[in-house]
Amino acid sequence: MKSRHVFILISLLVIIDALAINCSFAIFYFSGYLKQTDIGGAAQFLVLINLSWLTGALINTTYTFKNVQKRDLLYRKVLLTFLLHVVLLSAVVNQLTPTVHFTKRIFLIFGVEFILLIGIRLVIQIFEKYYLKMNLFKKTIAIIGNNDLGNRLEKFFLTNPLTVNFAGSYHYQHAEFDGDTSKIATFRDSIKYAIENDLDEVYITEFPERDNALDEIVDLADQHCVRVRFVTSFMNYKREQLSLTMSNYRLNNYYDGIPILVNRKEPLTRLRNRIVKRGFDIIFSLAVILFVLSWLFPILMILILIESKGSPIFKQLRSGRDNEPFYCFKFRSMRVNGNSDIKQAERNDPRVTKIGAFMRKTSIDELPQFFNVFFGDMSVVGPRPHMLKHTEEYRQIVDKYMVRQFLKPGITGQAQVNGFRGETKEHAQMLGRVEHDIAYMENWTLVKDMQIIIKTITNALGGEENAF
Repeated sequence: MKSRHVFILISLLVIIDALAINCSFAIFYFSGYLKQTDIGGAAQFLVLINLSWLTGALINTTYTFKNVQKRDLLYRKVLLTFLLHVVLLSAVVNQLTPTVHFTKRIFLIFGVEFILLIGIRLVIQIFEKYYLKMNLFKKTIAIIGNNDLGNRLEKFFLTNPLTVNFAGSYHYQHAEFDGDTSKIATFRDSIKYAIENDLDEVYITEFPERDNALDEIVDLADQHCVRVRFVTSFMNYKREQLSLTMSNYRLNNYYDGIPILVNRKEPLTRLRNRIVKRGFDIIFSLAVILFVLSWLFPILMILILIESKGSPIFKQLRSGRDNEPFYCFKFRSMRVNGNSDIKQAERNDPRVTKIGAFMRKTSIDELPQFFNVFFGDMSVVGPRPHMLKHTEEYRQIVDKYMVRQFLKPGITGQAQVNGFRGETKEHAQMLGRVEHDIAYMENWTLVKDMQIIIKTITNALGGEENAF
């Protein structure tokens, strides 16, 4: 189980530890404590300091997802790495850098190193303990079920406190009756209660007796942007994967040797894929901002202001990932009106200005959303973000509509380049858009993103019938 928060923490630890080690050497070298060492010998010594630390860190697995999340391992690993670092350096330095001698002055470097390395981890520990907003970077999860498998999974989550915010285990029993009074909630009610308490993921350790109950549970979770994970033993997985009940569920991962089953493939739940996509978004959006918007932005702002009054930038609350609202930016293409948050643009819409019609036809009005991408609210490619009002309407009438909210919204998307863009008057149009969005989510690759971007550009240059 890997998370962005822990990846950032590991990256910071690697960088700050490297700074601490090199700064310790620099302090003593430039303060004159190592005057007897020539520049060439000092450079060799500095290289050996870094190589010995890196070797010790690799041997002790200092920077792994597991070892940075537990306080005892965080300190134990850095202590063992430091000791191995000193031993390795002592074993080779006299042979490779004869101008450097292990005097008590040089050992002071190690003392400063050790103090800085421990101090770094103390600061991180305090930061983690008192900066409560860190929970925003962690998934909030819960376990449904009361058995040994659930207890084992709970222990695993508790050993990964920086990866997940463990909300607890929800135990249930099948409905029992004492006269006319139901004493214990049903399985589905337990799931519903857990899902509606601001969770990101629910892990179910016992399967419902009815086959269609699985679909009911997943549909309920989808409506609340909660992912459902089914937990089983390895032996049961081999047996259950052949059954009708589990025929649509696939193995996603192993947590402490426990198979985790999911109902759909999602490549972007893997950290490395999220890093690749986010890296591409940052580079691409920054390139557009610097090389296109830097000169086009002021020109369009002037043209918009000449034709109509109001801010040249239009911002609107739209539904983002996990249905969290965010402000989406566009060049204003309409005259200021009171219906912009409730009414979609229509063909020959009287609200659209002349310059606005040109911008909408060429999709130039969407360019400010590259700032949304750069700041992390959107992606270059993904499901298009809808107005909050429309999200609430469509989630009630379109099957699997909220599944598209598992992803960051995009400036363009698979649905848009396949003809499903613009106004959606008919139910079938939104169904087609949702189907494309879910297909994109289940089959994401960076190559697919590039193909969609290229097709978006060619469609814009050729003119699109639904762009108005």
